[in-house]
Amino acid sequence: MTKQCQALFLLLSVSYLFSSDLTAATVTAAGTSTKALNFIQSSCKVTTYQSLCVDTLSVYANTIQTSPRRLVDAAIAVSLKQALSTKLFISHLRKSQFQTLADCRPTTETYTTDAQCSVEELQEVVNCNSWTECLFHTNNAEVCAIAGEYMVENSCSSPFADPVKMSVRGGVSDAVRKSLHTQFAKLHHEINNVKMLFIAFAKN
Repeated sequence: MTKQCQALFLLLSVSYLFSSDLTAATVTAAGTSTKALNFIQSSCKVTTYQSLCVDTLSVYANTIQTSPRRLVDAAIAVSLKQALSTKLFISHLRKSQFQTLADCRPTTETYTTDAQCSVEELQEVVNCNSWTECLFHTNNAEVCAIAGEYMVENSCSSPFADPVKMSVRGGVSDAVRKSLHTQFAKLHHEINNVKMLFIAFAKN
């Protein structure tokens, strides 16, 4: 099975597993428990990216209810799905889109490695046996996501680079760079939220 097919299989598997377990989350707002939503909003106050936390977890309110464990499980599922989506996004890009100037480092392999690293570490989080172990792998997943985000921001063909670098931009388009940056940034933020939730509930 090719790496692209493996990524697609994993993405579909995660989507199926969590859509079946969290089916009740897709009901209309009117059918969502106010108590559950309040719990999620209150819990997300400990996170760095509160709006993202509330937005991504509120859809699972009916399943989460007021359970810290289910809240964290949902947050992990959201992050893993984003990691797989990022990896799949990269696999669809042509290598020619990454052929920049000679002094530019990014390649599809570089970004794929960062995305795959996050996927593998988050899969370890799913199977971890203690809060300490979970936090360890969550930290590792975040480091990988940040590495990908940093690489996009600091390559010589990046739309985030200074004017001089932008004037010698390579063949990769701003649209591709911005899309890739969005993928990694969202992954980084979602994983960071998982970490903060772990830390908060580990204290209780």
